[in-house]
Amino acid sequence: MIEAPPRKQSANGLKRIVIIDDHPVVVEGWGRIIRQRIPCEIVGAATALEGWRAWRAARPDLMVVDLTLGDHRIAGIKLIDRLRMLDRDLPILVFTMHRSPILARRALHAGANGVINKDSPSDEILTALTEVLAGGNYVEGRLATQIALMNLPGRRGNAANLTAREEEILGLIAEGLSYREIADRACISYKTVSNVSLVLRDKLGASSLGELVVKGIRYFDGG
Repeated sequence: MIEAPPRKQSANGLKRIVIIDDHPVVVEGWGRIIRQRIPCEIVGAATALEGWRAWRAARPDLMVVDLTLGDHRIAGIKLIDRLRMLDRDLPILVFTMHRSPILARRALHAGANGVINKDSPSDEILTALTEVLAGGNYVEGRLATQIALMNLPGRRGNAANLTAREEEILGLIAEGLSYREIADRACISYKTVSNVSLVLRDKLGASSLGELVVKGIRYFDGG
């Protein structure tokens, strides 16, 4: 088993922050925002593997992780899960363009300390960064409400029986992706997507794919 290297102390007293996103302009923009309030060194990474190597090399004070890296929708979640197994105290903030409460909840269950949308106001981004860096938690307001609603007894009736795989595929269907696109994103076969879709129709009472899309949107909106 790989052991976590000891956390390094910066010689200049700056915080070390690793930002993992496959768009350099996003890393640059977030770096400028962070430096408004936090004296820090920014390390950018474009893939989950680069992020892992950056964590090993820098032992940062904070990891900022996008959920979707390249064509893989949940690469960030898998990275968070791996990091958390080896570093229980590492502050991790998820930033994402997805507004799906199920993905946010999965990230939190994997070990993220906070979740915020990429296009949030700068003040809210800085608040989230400060809270998580200090050892706290932060979830963007609307997402926090949706996650709370998801946990209410009887909120969705038989939809509460969905497995993690079914929820993941339902979320992709709700986004309007084709079965082939879903198969590529989730790294599963087209046949598996088709079979799960049939199960979802039965569980959610949808008579067609179009109706399943509508029910999926309502599912993730807490309706």
